[in-house]
Amino acid sequence: MVTGAASKVLDAASRLFAERGYQATTTRAIADAAGVNEVTVFRAFGNKQGILRAIGERLAAAQAGHVARDLGGTDVRSTLRELARQEVANGLAEGALVTRLAFEAGSVAEVAEVFADGPSSNLDGLAGYLAEAQAAGRLRDDVPARTIAEAFFALTSSFVITRTVLGGAVEDPEVLDATVGDLFELFWSGAAPRSEGEK
Repeated sequence: MVTGAASKVLDAASRLFAERGYQATTTRAIADAAGVNEVTVFRAFGNKQGILRAIGERLAAAQAGHVARDLGGTDVRSTLRELARQEVANGLAEGALVTRLAFEAGSVAEVAEVFADGPSSNLDGLAGYLAEAQAAGRLRDDVPARTIAEAFFALTSSFVITRTVLGGAVEDPEVLDATVGDLFELFWSGAAPRSEGEK
C-alpha cells in the first residue's frame, strides 16, 4: 500500500489525469497539486508513466476479477451481488479517470502500455471464479463462464457510464444500493443455476 507523500501524489495525479488527461498533465503540476517537491515525485515513481502504473495497480486491486476469490465462499449469489456493488461504487468514484485514460490509450503509447492488459485481466479473473462456481453446480453451466462475466461487466459498466458520462444523477447511497440490487437481480435471473433452489 502506498502511503504518505506518494499517496498524495497518486491522488493528485488521478484528479489531474481525469480533468486534463495524461498527456496534458506534467509532473510539475502533479507535484504542485500534491503539495510536494517535484523531486519527491521522481524518487517515488521514477517518471510520469511510473505514476500512471501505480494508479493502474491501485485501480486493478479493487476490480471484481481481482477480488472475487477473496470475497468468495460457497454463496456465489452474495459474492456476485457484493462485487456488483463494489464495481459500481468504484466506477462512480473513478469513472472520469478511467474514461479519460481509456480514450487516451488509443493514441498515447505510454497509456496503452500500462493499461493494455487491465480490462482483459479483470474479465479473465472473474471468468475463472465463475468457472469454479459452475463446476461446483452453483452457477448456470450451459453458458460459458466468460460470457457470464461479460454480462456482469455489461451490467456494472453501463450503469456507471450512464451516471458519469451521460450525466445521470447519482442517488443517495441507499437508493443507489437498491438500484444496483435490482439490476443485479435481473443479471442473476439469467446466471443462476437452472435448478435454482438457492445453491
